[in-house]
Formats: sequence, structure tokens, C-alpha cells
Amino acid sequence: MKNFFLIFLSLIISISAFSQQKQAGSNEEIIEKFIEEIASNTDRELDYTTLYEDLTFYLNEPLNINTATKTEYEKLQLLSDFQINAILQYQKDYGQLLSIYELLNVTGFNEEYLKMLLPFITVKKEVPLLGFDPRKALMYGGHKIFIRTQGVLEQQAGYSPITDSALAASPNSRYLGSPNRLFFRYSFAYKTKISWGITADKDPGEEFFKGSQAKGFDFYSAHLLIKDIGPLKTIVIGDYLAQFGQGLVICSGVNYGKSSMVTTTRKKAQGLKKYSSADENLFFRGAGATFRLSKLDFTAFASKKKIDANITAIDSLTGDAEDISSLQTSGEHATPSELADRKSVSEAVIGGNITLNMEKFRVGLTGIQYTYGATLLKTPTVYNQYDFSGKSNSNIGADYQFMIKDVTVFGEGAMSQNGGKAFMSGMLFNLSSQINMALTYRNYGRDYQANYSSGFGENSVNANEEGLYIGTTIYPYAKWRISGYYDLFSFPWLKYGVYAPSKGSDYLIEAAYTPSRSVSMYLRYRQKIKPENIPTTIPAVIEGIEDVTTTKIRFHISYKVSQTIELRNRIEWLTYNKFPNTERGFLIYQDFIYKPIKLPLTFSARYCIFDTDGYDSRLYEYENDVLYAFSVPALYDKGTRLYFNVKYSVNKKIDLWFRFGQTYYSNMNTISSGLTQINGKTKSEIKLQIRILI
Repeated sequence: MKNFFLIFLSLIISISAFSQQKQAGSNEEIIEKFIEEIASNTDRELDYTTLYEDLTFYLNEPLNINTATKTEYEKLQLLSDFQINAILQYQKDYGQLLSIYELLNVTGFNEEYLKMLLPFITVKKEVPLLGFDPRKALMYGGHKIFIRTQGVLEQQAGYSPITDSALAASPNSRYLGSPNRLFFRYSFAYKTKISWGITADKDPGEEFFKGSQAKGFDFYSAHLLIKDIGPLKTIVIGDYLAQFGQGLVICSGVNYGKSSMVTTTRKKAQGLKKYSSADENLFFRGAGATFRLSKLDFTAFASKKKIDANITAIDSLTGDAEDISSLQTSGEHATPSELADRKSVSEAVIGGNITLNMEKFRVGLTGIQYTYGATLLKTPTVYNQYDFSGKSNSNIGADYQFMIKDVTVFGEGAMSQNGGKAFMSGMLFNLSSQINMALTYRNYGRDYQANYSSGFGENSVNANEEGLYIGTTIYPYAKWRISGYYDLFSFPWLKYGVYAPSKGSDYLIEAAYTPSRSVSMYLRYRQKIKPENIPTTIPAVIEGIEDVTTTKIRFHISYKVSQTIELRNRIEWLTYNKFPNTERGFLIYQDFIYKPIKLPLTFSARYCIFDTDGYDSRLYEYENDVLYAFSVPALYDKGTRLYFNVKYSVNKKIDLWFRFGQTYYSNMNTISSGLTQINGKTKSEIKLQIRILI
């Protein structure tokens, strides 16, 4: 209670000190909030490296809005379609901008939005580059090397001592390798024109240069990307991502949908792009190219790689997998059973896209076919009757986008090989410089099968869903922003954990106030209602479904107390109501960020208190981490969470990071279960990283 009081007191003191603030807050907080929104909507531990790179690229190299193309504006991801077209029209009417603040004269911009945008853009009166010069790229490009190691300090069950006889009797009861995770990455980049790199990763428990991993790391990835050489818009060799249309056919990489950025419902597909993350599944391996002829873009790509799968039948003659029950996506190969699934089946993918790009009109056609080296036969259940099974599947879809005055209309329709259909369409309105609105409708058939789709929706897959979404952002006064959305959805067929057709809703409202350049705060309310099966103790008996209501309330504030010190506070409450029980939870934390002017040092720390009734009432928090590493832990039960992160720049070429984090559970004597079980009340992690610029 004393800790709670101290944090709450600091919050009150900070509010009373508003008039003393003079300097802007952290630029990276915008990115952190964006990633936190994605992480809080999924239970999967995802690698956000590619997304983080996209968002931070313009922090290091601000976009010159005098020379940027429409495609480059879209990659920034912070501008709406209406704002992009308004800037281009303004430049056509009045020429290049002389100052960033001239954007206040452009329809769709106000002072508050411009403040958020300032770190990512610049204004330079210059002529765009006429072409690609390889000599200039090699001379002025930058090399980067990252080396990182991390691990849990407490002993986990999977690494505890065991006798040879006991291990022989139960070979999956221990990990094969060391508990440390190792990461290596080399990259070269010259602006957005050329990029190549190598990534290598070893997960905790995997062997390293011995046994099953005689070649060292468990995962290797490499890519070469070249852009804008005459008619060749993009060519990529090695590992890459493919994103087209609204994602109903293909949108590889991390998916993100509903968030507090309520009008970002249109996916800004980037075609072919490099892959440099450590996730072992969300990418293609092969080659692809995009050619631009006049207003037409032609893209073709191919991929072939081995993937993890659960084998259920083996060909007695060849020894190859014949049938598989599921595709494994964890990327972990630390036990004999996990190694048996590793790269056990081949996957071949071919695809392409044709897009017509006009000034205010765009239409595209996308197709993909993927074939596995074994037949996928899922274990039959009451809900998976329409899921994909077989060795191959294909999808084809058409997408469109056009503008009519202040309205952007977009959408995509798609079909799978079995005849299943999916459709979504949306409209973005710019009613004035103070009011933006988004309206989106989707209808994904129960039999639509698309393994690489990632369209807007409530489900993790684009099937068995119909929904209507409306979101709006209002800037009623210069220092205020009010945003919210309402999403009404239904599932015409059964789902996992919901053995009847069902429907639900999700709505959010957020009020943000920025009294000065150094102080910002917001208050958010979100409630989601989704059905689940009624619990029963009788096997194979279904008593019906019931609505489960999750309600979250959050207050967050960030403020600079000086040029070197920034503080952040958050209080969040949650209720999880599943009749007849209700779980409740809350967390409160204090952040301290120190960036001295005369020292090449950055220090950040957090102390958090959490108290929940169980896992269903868990709460997520995004934590500052070493560069290109991510920590978004789910906090549940009762305890505290603390961490500190130190970055030290040895010189202009070498940066060092050190991070320590610890979670303490006050009413638990055992943390986790199975091979990750810790006998004790604390779980501590440590990370070390070095970056070398050449």
C-alpha cells in the first residue's frame, strides 16, 4: 500500500507541475504506444522488428515532404489518405513548402496533429534524385552489426539436473541446450534504395554448435533488396514479405487491426519488402520483383522452404511426411519432440499482383498458390469442418481504392480454391480539419480458406465473420483529441470455444489532452463482449453459450520535468465478467527516463504494482527495451514488476545496452509450469547488446 501511495503521490505532483514544463516528450513514445496496442490484442509472442523498423526509419531519416512520393507517404503510416492527397494538391497549387509549419495551411492538419508528426518529417527545398547510383550507395550506405544475449537468471525445470536413466525414460523432460538466447544481425542500407543483411537466432534451450545444431544458430535469414532502378521498382532475393490489397489474399508479417488509432482501418500494403526479423514463420524465402510500366505495376514472387509440422503419417518407402495434423509456428526446437517437427514438410508458394495506379484511383489483382509436401488433415472437431485440408490451395482477389472529394473508398473481394468468398469495404471521411471518420464492413465466409490472409477483423483468421466498424477522431480544441470506435460483429458458424453461431461487440473511447509540448495524457475506456461456451463438468455435453464482458479503464500521463528527465505514469483497471464469476485487476506504474545532455548515456526504469484475480484479468504493459528487442509481458495474479535499461554510447560507432527486469509474485511459490517452471517467487531476465556502425 505504501508503494501504491508513493506512485500516486508522484502522479499528483506531476499534474500540479504542468506550468513548469518547457520541452517536448519522447518521440519514440508514439511508436511504443502503437506496438503496445497490437500486443495487447494477441496472446502470441510476436517479433515486431520489421514493424519497428518501418516506424523508426523516419525518426532517423525524416521524410522530406517536398520530394516524397505517395508511396513514401503511405510507408510513414501516420498520414491518412486525405492528408496525403491534400499535401500533394497543395504542392501542385503553391509549389514546395518553405517550412514544416506551412502544413497548417493544408486542409486536414491542425496544430495538435502537426506536433505529433514533427519528429518524422522535414522540409528541404531540393530536387529529387534522378536515379540509382551504385557507387554512391556503397560509399554513403551504412553497415550495422547487432549482437545480443539474454536469459532468465532463476533455474527453470527444463534445465535442472537429471540422471541419465530418468532422461532416457522421459527424453522431453529437459531442454537440449543452454538457457540463453543468442541473436546476431548484420545489415547494410542506403536510404530506401538498397538493403542487404543476415539475421541469426538461437532460442532458449536450443543447442548451439553441437548435437542437433552443428551449424550454430537454429535460424538463419538473409535478404537483398534493391529499389527504383529504371522500370524495376523492387527486386528482393532471400527472405521477404509480400503485402497487397487489403490483406484478404496475402499480407505476410505481423497483423494489426483495431486500436486507439481508430481511423487506420485501411491497410497500406507495401508490396514486396525485406524481412529481417527473427520470427521463423512469417516470411517467404525465394525471390520477387516489381516492374513499373507507365501506370502499371507488375509483381511476381516465388518461395520454397521447409516448415515445422506435426507429422501423423510417414511414407514407408521414402521416410518423408505423408500426413500432418497441424503447422507448428512457435519456432522453438529445444526438445526431441520439437526437433521431430522441425522443417518436416516443404512449402512452395507462387504469386503475383497487377496494380493500376492513377492519381485518385487504384485497382489491383492478386493471386497466390501454396503447396505443401504432405497432406494437412486436421483432427475433426465440431467447429473446424470448413478449415483448409489437403496439399494445396489458391486464392485470388481484386482490390480497389479511389477518392471522391474528401472521401476515400477502398476494399477487396477474394475467393479461395474451394469457392469460399471474402469481402471487405471501407470509407474514410475527412469532414473537416477537426473531424475524421472511418466506416468498414467485412463479410468473410465460413468456408473461405486463406493461410496468408491478414485482413481487418475480430478473428485471427479471415473466415466465419461479418462485422461493421465505425471510428471517429475529433479535435474539438487546440489541445484536445477525442477518438472512439464501435465494432459490431457476428460469427455465423461455430468457433473454437464457442459451439454455436454467435455475435459480439467492441467499443473504445479515448480523450487525450496535451496542455504543452512537454505534457500529454489520455483517459481510455474499452469494453468487449464476446460469447464463450458455458462451462460444464460433463464431457461432450454443450449447455450453450454466454456473453463474456471485458472492461478496461486506463489513465496515462507523460511529462518532462527538465531537458534531461521524463516521467510517465499509468493506472489501469480491468474487469472480466463471465457468469457467475467476475475477475478484477489493476496495475499502476512509474517510469523514469533520464537522458543527460553531456553524457552519452540513456537510462530508463519502471516500477509497477499489479493485482488481478487470475489470468483472465491479465493486463499488458509495453516496456522500454534494447534496440530491436521487445518486452510486452502479461501481468496477472499479485506482485510487482521492475526493470531498468541502460544505453551507453562508447563513441559514434559503438553503442552498448544493458537491461535487467524482474517480476515478483507475492502469493505464488511456483511460477509457470512444465519445463519453464521456476520454484520461487521471482523471475528475472537480463539482456546485453552491442551495436557497431561501420
